Amino acid sequence: MNDENDELLPPQKQSLFPVTAEDIVDNALQSLDEQQAREVTKKAADEIVRLAVEKRKAEYRSDRAQDEMRNLIHNANLLDEKVGDYKINSTFETATGTTSVEIKKSKTNFVLIVIGLAVFVALVLLLVLTRL
Repeated sequence: MNDENDELLPPQKQSLFPVTAEDIVDNALQSLDEQQAREVTKKAADEIVRLAVEKRKAEYRSDRAQDEMRNLIHNANLLDEKVGDYKINSTFETATGTTSVEIKKSKTNFVLIVIGLAVFVALVLLLVLTRL
C-alpha cells in the first residue's frame, strides 16, 4: 500500500519542558504595568486575609463540635445509668460541614420482642396439644 496517507508525518513542535499553570501566571504577572501589579497585589493580599479568616472559623467550628460531642457522650452515659429508654438527636457544625448524630437506647423493644416470642411459643404449644 503506497498510499500518500501512509507517509509518516513530522512531529509537532513541542517544548522540552511542558508549560505549567505557574509558568502562565508568572508570565502574566511579568507583563503587568505598575498600576496593574499594585491592584493584583492588593487583591492577592485580600484573598490571603480572607483565607486566613476562613481557616480560623473552621478551626473554631471544629473545636466547638468536638466539645459538644464530648458533652453529648457524657450526657448519654448519664442517661444510661439513670434512665431506661432515651433517644438523643444532635447536629454539629464542623469545619467541613454538618454532622448529625443519633443515640438511642430502648429496653422496651427488647421486652416487647421477648413477650411476643413467649406468646408465639405458647400458641404453638397450645396448637400441638390440642391436636393430640
